[in-house]
Amino acid sequence: MGNHRVYHHHSKNLSSSRNRKSSFLSITLYVILLFALSIFIFILYSSNNDVFDDEHKTTMPLLRVEKSKSKQPLDHRLWEPPSSQGLHQCDKPTSKYKATPVWDRYMTVRSNGGLNQMRTGIADMVAVARIMNATLVIPQLDKSSFWQDSSTFSNVFDELHFIESLQEDVRVVKELPKEVESLPRARKHFTLWSGVSYYEEMTQLWKEYQVIHVAKSDSRLANNDLPIDIQRLRCRALYHALRFSPSIEILGKTLVERLRSRAEKYIALHLRYEKDMLSFTGCTYGLTDAESEELRIMRKLVCRVLPADRFFKIFAIQPIQLCMGRLKIST
Repeated sequence: MGNHRVYHHHSKNLSSSRNRKSSFLSITLYVILLFALSIFIFILYSSNNDVFDDEHKTTMPLLRVEKSKSKQPLDHRLWEPPSSQGLHQCDKPTSKYKATPVWDRYMTVRSNGGLNQMRTGIADMVAVARIMNATLVIPQLDKSSFWQDSSTFSNVFDELHFIESLQEDVRVVKELPKEVESLPRARKHFTLWSGVSYYEEMTQLWKEYQVIHVAKSDSRLANNDLPIDIQRLRCRALYHALRFSPSIEILGKTLVERLRSRAEKYIALHLRYEKDMLSFTGCTYGLTDAESEELRIMRKLVCRVLPADRFFKIFAIQPIQLCMGRLKIST
């Protein structure tokens, strides 16, 4: 009886041990199968992605444009005129504006900077001449900058149109009268961004001089807090009076026609990779020794034209530091 109990207990332990081993083997086999299936899926997915990438490397454009949520095609919106945002031209004189009288006081102007700076500067000087009750002499264009451009006003702009379009605003003459040429002149560097009150004070110069020479024209007139008719005169001068000369107009139309003959639409890109910009930055990275020396000489020329930038001449510029936008000067 006792032996039977012992044998029964031993059989029971042996059976539970076998059950545990069977369960362990089942779990192990399940884990192995799951792991193998995961590896297979991973390999299959990776190979499909490689094929997908290879196909798109040759077909995907360099510039990707996300699809717009707007129903209007992106291409159509890209080429249509930009929205005016409700703004409109506001250049006609008010009812209080009066035609200018003929003054025997003259203002000569030297326009400095690039073409756009000269245009805005000339428009400002038209307004200043109106404020100071002066006759404006056709401005002289910058000839001493990096470009060494010998072009005159009439080479770039339509001189006759400029004079005639402003005849109700400011009297404009091509040159000083002979009887005035030899008279002493007041040479002025007008303060930047000056308002009407400043130029009204400058009219005191007429007590001693008949001719005022303005050495620089860029940014000499404030953008805000000006009488509305002065602002509108400025706009008329810039957008109507300053028209390019006929030869430039013809050349521009010819270039546009040639571009449109190849494609109806085109994009014009201004890279600003110009020698004056290079000399101002002083970045010589990637240049030869001869090209770097040429930029050094240009910086010396800057010192003669712009004394405020004389540190280009005195201190050596570290190209990498300057390219990163950090100018470190060591003494």
